[in-house]
Amino acid sequence: MKIISFTVVKDEEDIIESFIRYNMNILDKMIISENLSNDRTLEILYKLKDEGYDIDILLDRNKTFNQYERRNELLQYTINKYHPDYIFPLDADEFIATNKKCNPRSIIEKLDDDKMYLYKMENFVLTGESNEDLFIPSRLTKIRKVSKDYDYFYKCIIPKKIYLYSGGIDLASGAHYLVYKDGKKVREKYLQDLYLAHYPIRSVEQYTNKAINLALNGLRFHSRESGASHHKYYILDKILKDGKLNEKTLYEFSKYYDVVDTKTDKIYNKDLIKGLKDNKLDYSFCNKIKIKYAKKEDCDSFILKNTLNVSKSIIDGMREDIDNLNKKIEDIYTINNENNIKINKEISRLNGELNIQKKTLNDIYNSKGYRLLNKFYKLKDKLRKNK
Repeated sequence: MKIISFTVVKDEEDIIESFIRYNMNILDKMIISENLSNDRTLEILYKLKDEGYDIDILLDRNKTFNQYERRNELLQYTINKYHPDYIFPLDADEFIATNKKCNPRSIIEKLDDDKMYLYKMENFVLTGESNEDLFIPSRLTKIRKVSKDYDYFYKCIIPKKIYLYSGGIDLASGAHYLVYKDGKKVREKYLQDLYLAHYPIRSVEQYTNKAINLALNGLRFHSRESGASHHKYYILDKILKDGKLNEKTLYEFSKYYDVVDTKTDKIYNKDLIKGLKDNKLDYSFCNKIKIKYAKKEDCDSFILKNTLNVSKSIIDGMREDIDNLNKKIEDIYTINNENNIKINKEISRLNGELNIQKKTLNDIYNSKGYRLLNKFYKLKDKLRKNK
């Protein structure tokens, strides 16, 4: 059985090593698309590949980063190149997990392959009790106690039979469900024995950097009033107001991260979270889990450097967009001019033919034969009237 994941990454230096070392104990191959990271993400990826991890590293040099489009490109790339039995769309802060004492792969291998599977995301929370271990699952060991009204987010597991049967699929934003291009109905099943350990908030420096840069990049594609990336803008407003992100604010935000009441669409609904509970991820089945390349960054210099680099990248991307738009306008103008010239030439040609026809007709009217014929018809008409 061939089990492959694909992931889009940008500025994931603190977690990318943990992500690969852990998940490669479950997967056969990981496809990583790296998009112009400003930190050591790409350097760490190559070091892990040199260690022998089966990683397909793709360099995405697109300055106008669009994660949704890139994910679907990777989905098709994975299908067409590797033909896996199961595909796992993953983000760099997601770890395939189970509460049973086993390698999650053993559960995957027992699945029927004629359904599209969904497994819930379990958010691990940053607290003041968290240690400084560089292996992320060792650092964050608490999850949320939720009310019965809380709706988990789920992510897809895509078997080969599903993408072959469906006639074409697209991943929805966040890879939370599939869109089937031919409209066929595909059976879905929610898994109980697998879950996705999610570590979205890991330190002040990590999330300050992420919130600023994702909010800036988000504004490149949509206004903040659209509702997209609301949690990034919430933190951005805190940073703009206070000048920094303090730990107390971050711990609270980590507890209520992405909590949405689906009945009322209320964001940041504290009533849905009832507290925290211990749930340290089991990685006893893992080999080579020791972190070698990740390191703790100085907060201020790290954030300033990345923010400036991302801002420059966004500005460069917008400038390219303007240049491309101007080029399209110029091309349209040139085509219109060429068409106008062709039209004017055709009009001139037709006017010339019309003038020739007018002259020919005038010559006929003024010819002796036409005048005689006209006299003949007049005489014939007169004789008919005199009868």
